[in-house]
This record gives sequence, structure tokens and C-alpha cells, in this order.
Amino acid sequence: MQRAMVTVLTALTLAASAAAMTADEILAAMDRNRDYTTVSYRGTMEIHVGGQVRTKAMKAIGEGTSRALVEFTNPQDEGVKFLKMEKELWIYFPSEQEVVKISGHMLKEGMMGSDISYEDALESDAVRRKYRATLDGEDAYEGHACYVLTLEAQVKDAPYFRRRMWVDKELFIGWKEEMYAKSGKLLKEARTLEVRRIGGREYPVRVEMVNKLRKDSKTVFAMEDLVFDTKLPQNAFTMQQLQR
Repeated sequence: MQRAMVTVLTALTLAASAAAMTADEILAAMDRNRDYTTVSYRGTMEIHVGGQVRTKAMKAIGEGTSRALVEFTNPQDEGVKFLKMEKELWIYFPSEQEVVKISGHMLKEGMMGSDISYEDALESDAVRRKYRATLDGEDAYEGHACYVLTLEAQVKDAPYFRRRMWVDKELFIGWKEEMYAKSGKLLKEARTLEVRRIGGREYPVRVEMVNKLRKDSKTVFAMEDLVFDTKLPQNAFTMQQLQR
């Protein structure tokens, strides 16, 4: 009887080990969940600084993770546009009719004064190429069973030296992420506030980014009318469209 119990327990242990996912497999599952050919949405950024809140509205389209066009529609920023093409980002100011390329130290700055840097906006799906991931175990985050991953930068241009992620074990969305400098200082913290089922997938539609280097500062980014794999106009991602 005892030998039989040992055999059963050994079999269960081997099955559990076989079913366990690696860190790379978890990141790949996250990518598959958010994979799309095209996307369109309306969005808002609520920028909280001290006791004040500034709200910016936008409409956006994107193609995969490499191309995007964002146009701000709130009165203060109406007509300001961003064009993302692979690793490059341009901004158009209608009042000056001027196009500026965002590069160098400017990439570290907050987009439109938010806690989301231009570097964050450009990152897309480069995480697996820039970081080595390890699975640290499992943890519960606000009632959600999660894998806990640590990502260490492998290239010099990685925006953060180390990242720590809480990834839902079933939905494969990130509920929480911490971003660290090489010194170990916590720079930013991101949290998913709302998830909706859209087009057969669970997708984060409301996310909070907290800049730990700014006092009483956070940005809440939200998306509405989110549509995946829709037909977009030809030549949607061009300098001509940016300046229209």
C-alpha cells in the first residue's frame, strides 16, 4: 500500500512538473492574448499631480505593435498627433505646423506631461528581446492567482534594469508591474484596474501608472470603443497623415 501511494505521488509530481510553464512560455502566452492585426479606440489619460487632475482625450489606430497614429481631441491639445513607426516616434504641433522627432533624452520624458514616458509608448513587444525572464513562483494579487516573474535587462537600451510582474495564471494578463533602476530604486509601478472581454479575449482597458520619482503623481489610461482586426485606411501611418 505504501509503495502504491509513493508511486501515485511520484506520478502526480511529474505531471505537475510537466504542466508547469517556463517564464518565456508565460510571456509568449501574454503576447498571444494581446496579439492583433489592427486596433482602433478612443482613449483618455487622467494625469494626477498633487491634488489636481488634467484629462486628455484621444482617438487612436494601430497596426500590430509596430505602427500607431494617435490624435488628441481635448480642447487644450486638439490636433496634436503622434506617429509611431517601429522604433521611431514623431509629434506634430498644429499651432506651429511643426513635426518633432522624439529621441535621445526626450524618450525618458512623460508623454504630454503624464507618468507614461515616450520610451514606454515605444516599447511594444520588445520585452522578450531585451530582458531575461525567470519565474520566481506564484502569488495572489487582489484575489487573482498569478505567476511572479523577474525580468533582467540584457541590452543597454532597455528602459528599466529590472522588472517584476504579476501575471494572471488563467488570463495571462499582467495585473501589476514594478520597474527598477540598476541601483535597485523603484522607479514606476503599473496596475491593471479593469479588464473586459473583447473579440474573444480578456484585455486590460484601464491601467494606472505611478511615477515613484514624482510626489503624488499618477496617470490613469483608459480605452473605449476598442475594436480589433478592423480595416484601416490605406497609408494611415505616414508623415502626410501626421500633418493633416
